Amino acid sequence: MAGPDPVPKAEFRLAGRVILLDADDRVLLIHERSDIGSEQTHWLVPGGGVEHAESTAEAAARELAEETGLLVLITDAEPVHIERHSWSHAGKHFDQTNHYFLARTAARRPAAEPRSLTDLEKSIVLGWRWWSIEDLAASTAEIWPANLADLLRRHRSG
Repeated sequence: MAGPDPVPKAEFRLAGRVILLDADDRVLLIHERSDIGSEQTHWLVPGGGVEHAESTAEAAARELAEETGLLVLITDAEPVHIERHSWSHAGKHFDQTNHYFLARTAARRPAAEPRSLTDLEKSIVLGWRWWSIEDLAASTAEIWPANLADLLRRHRSG
């Protein structure tokens, strides 16, 4: 009698992500497929895995530039939120700890062509959008981090 399939081993990743706000306190989210060819989608803030000897803040700024073409300086070394997230993508399993940093921009839109999306990212990224806190709170879409509207309320300017 065969037992249950073994749980696939997850790759641990440390990641930096940017909660990027514009002058109207709207946050930039990327819309992407949950996996290659999937009809399921979600929205998330830009960011990704730490490379080499980067700090999570450096990784967040680099990933933002790669994914959107927007350059920002993350001045606060301490994240505003940390969460652990397990997920599967392209047949690989990940156990990722995300460090979220708050940054501001005067830009109204990301660059027409992101600087350097990977082939995998090109296959899943559907677009981007600026969201107000009210939009986030009213949405039924899957948004990461799930508590983003509450985070923005706590860090709203003025």
